[in-house]
Amino acid sequence: MEVVPALKAVGEMRAGDHLLLGYDADEERETVVAAFLLDGLASGHRGLVLGPADLPAELALTFLESRGCAVDDELAAGRLTVDPHLGTAEGLWDLDEVIRRETRRAVGDGYLGLRVSMEIMRGQAGRGLKTLHDSELLLEPVFASLPVLGICQYDRRVFDDVELAPLDVLHHGRVAADLVWRDELLSITRTFAPPGLALAGEVDDTNVTALARALQAETARVRARGANGTSTRLDLRDLAFIDVGALRLLVFSALSLRTSGGTLVLHGVAPHIQRLMRVTGWDRIPGLRLDKGDVREEAIP
Repeated sequence: MEVVPALKAVGEMRAGDHLLLGYDADEERETVVAAFLLDGLASGHRGLVLGPADLPAELALTFLESRGCAVDDELAAGRLTVDPHLGTAEGLWDLDEVIRRETRRAVGDGYLGLRVSMEIMRGQAGRGLKTLHDSELLLEPVFASLPVLGICQYDRRVFDDVELAPLDVLHHGRVAADLVWRDELLSITRTFAPPGLALAGEVDDTNVTALARALQAETARVRARGANGTSTRLDLRDLAFIDVGALRLLVFSALSLRTSGGTLVLHGVAPHIQRLMRVTGWDRIPGLRLDKGDVREEAIP
């Protein structure tokens, strides 16, 4: 039986966590790692970025700068450090020793702990991934005994699922971006490949405002990204119920996007929601496109 790795939001990570990030898009990696490091700076941790290449620190941390972090100040104060250790031929072999030493140094300098971001490149994996497997195995005692938490990043466009499966068991689970919204009925998460929002559960008048805010923020991100026109995508495959008021919100959003040449794309719309939209005529609203996709059975009442 296939074992699904435990999934934890980056904002829920605690000392001792050693998690795997399998990412499909650069934006996903940057979103998760930025939250990880910025949370650390705000909570008294030092951040260590172990990169796969010898890049100037300012360039390696551009994604933090774009999120409002004063990178130069953090580097000058020693709260952030960039080390190209993983770009060297022997980078994996003594990785546990490097992290053990840097954690003790951070604590000695007065920090509460160390947050380590590790980007693993395909060329470092070694023949049959044996080198990488051994390196990950040696990390476990470090995370179990010291105030350190870390994220090992694997590009899923390079590492396939067969390669990642044995590595999953060497971590405490996988890490994902923080939820956009969660209450007793509804969770909203960001998706990255393709980019958009995924809704799971139910939308009614108690949480429709949260959906409106998430839609507005996602549309702003789409416009800032400058790609894919102004197409905003909602994945509804796990949405079991949506009331008329929330459907009106989607119609209003689609009409608003239409005025600026954009489109609201609804992916994986369940048959009962499609029927309701046909009855009301909302499936023919300009600026709204229904993409049936693969509807999950649990989303069908």
